[in-house]
Amino acid sequence: MNLDETPEQLAARTYLAAAMQGLGHALVSHHVDTATATEIAEAARKYTAAVRHGQPRDRAAEMLTSPRITAALSGKRAIIEDGQDIDLFRDSIVSGRTNPMGIGVHVVRRGDTAIATTTLGPAFEGAPNRAHGGIVGAILDETMGHVLPIIGEMAYTASLTIDYIGPAPLGVEITFTARLRDRADRKLWIEAVGESADGVFVRAEALFLAVDLTKFTNADHAPRPPEPR
Repeated sequence: MNLDETPEQLAARTYLAAAMQGLGHALVSHHVDTATATEIAEAARKYTAAVRHGQPRDRAAEMLTSPRITAALSGKRAIIEDGQDIDLFRDSIVSGRTNPMGIGVHVVRRGDTAIATTTLGPAFEGAPNRAHGGIVGAILDETMGHVLPIIGEMAYTASLTIDYIGPAPLGVEITFTARLRDRADRKLWIEAVGESADGVFVRAEALFLAVDLTKFTNADHAPRPPEPR
C-alpha cells in the first residue's frame, strides 16, 4: 500500500514505530518501577489524545493508491522484480515498518521465492526462550502472501497447515522461505519453511484462492470499529 505521505513523514513514522517496539520489548523483559511505569503511561495517554485529533485514516481508500490496484484498473499486473523488497502494506502487523506493534519482518524476492527475515524480541516469547507459535504462524502466512505479487495474483488464505518441528529461537535472525508449489484455476498451493542457524524449525502449506483484482476497488467503506480507550 502506498500512502499519500512525504518521505519525511514515512521516515518519522518508521522511527516512531521502531522506538515503540523497542519500548515494548524492554517492558516485557525488564522490571520497571512504579514511578517509571506511571510516567510512561501518562505520556502515552497524552500523545494518544494528541494523535486522535488528527485526520482519521481509511485503509480502503488508501488501497486505491496501491500499485497492484492501479495496475489492475489498467488491465495490467504489478509484479515484484527479482531482488526487490516486497513492501505491500506499511502498517502490516507482521511486515509493516510503520506499525508500532509490528513484528518487524523484512521480505524480499529471490527468484521465484519470497524470503522473510526477522529477529524476534522478548515481547513475542511463548514458552521460555522460544517464540510464541502464533507469531510463527503469522509470519508464515505473511511470507506466503508475499509470493502473490511475485506471480501477479491477489488472493486470500483459505487454509493453513503448520508442522512445528522445533522451537523458534529469540534474539537471533530467523528466515522464512515461501514458494508456489502448484495451482489449478483459482487455487494456489503455497509452501513455506522457517529456519535458523540450527536448522528448520517449522514447515507449512497453505491454500490460497485467487480473486479478481478489480474487486478490491469496489469495497464499501465498512463502519469503523470504536477506538480502544
